[in-house]
Amino acid sequence: MSHGGEKAIKAALLANGAIAAMKLAGALLSGSASMLAEFKHSLADASNSLFLLAGVRQSGKPSDTRFQFGYGKASFFWSFVAAVAMLSVGGVFSIYGGIKKVLHPEELEYVNLNLGIIGASIAFELFSLYSALKGICQDGGRPTGGFRVFPEAMKMLSKAAPTSRFIFFEDTAALLGLLIAGAALVISSASGHTVYDGIASIIIGIMLLVIGFYTAKQNMDSITGEAADPELVCMVGDFVKTLPEITDIHRIKTMRVGPSAYLLNLIVEGDKNLTLAEVDDINFQVKMEIEKKFPEIRYTHVTMIEEDNTDNWSEYCHNISEKDK
Repeated sequence: MSHGGEKAIKAALLANGAIAAMKLAGALLSGSASMLAEFKHSLADASNSLFLLAGVRQSGKPSDTRFQFGYGKASFFWSFVAAVAMLSVGGVFSIYGGIKKVLHPEELEYVNLNLGIIGASIAFELFSLYSALKGICQDGGRPTGGFRVFPEAMKMLSKAAPTSRFIFFEDTAALLGLLIAGAALVISSASGHTVYDGIASIIIGIMLLVIGFYTAKQNMDSITGEAADPELVCMVGDFVKTLPEITDIHRIKTMRVGPSAYLLNLIVEGDKNLTLAEVDDINFQVKMEIEKKFPEIRYTHVTMIEEDNTDNWSEYCHNISEKDK
């Protein structure tokens, strides 16, 4: 996990802690279900930040005899736990509170105070979101600031560490939730019908369920051992084919072992007249060249076999391009 990503988690933790305290005060004073749902959302977000921070610290531990490919997947586990917390604490309880408010509406008080809290919360969330966007850019190897950070981060979102992605989705959901809660308070106050406040709480809960399920699914894939992005695989294969003595790529397999970290198993083809000593030297050189050019490839295993006069690599790339259509 990058230093920028860890800073994004710390920024989110501080912002969500302050926001949760403000929302709780507003919810208790006004009796607003949507504000109470927003408090639960921020409380879940703050708890999630602690989970993510634990994952970052654990995933940064060096490999040892027991975990020979490192502790990188720990960040996926803790991100999964955070997603489950968002599903349960944030989503389910918000929907329950909203349904209760719709069935048993109560008069809203201190509406202006709540709107002020929502405005301050938006400012905190924007700060946290900006930190998350900078963390995504740093994960992608392109540190960026200012107004360019948003378009650059969107380009690298799929390649970012799971913790950085989670903070991004979390902050985006929080901003949408605040806008919904604010609109519900204004409508309920103007119309005199507090049912809109309860409906807003249900909408916020459903939104949290959707985002929680999506992020949980992403992290489950990473824990299971998903392959690297096909674009990266093709770049590695094309590069290897340019190396001396390599005639073709027979097979290439990858597995994610941490944030922006992959295990590569590569079978290349070469001239059948090469000696065993020459093959060993070539395998070692290929490994070194790959890990030098592609820092995300942390562990590489290369095997050379006799060329079979079939263009296996072109066929592989063709199959990949067909699947992407």
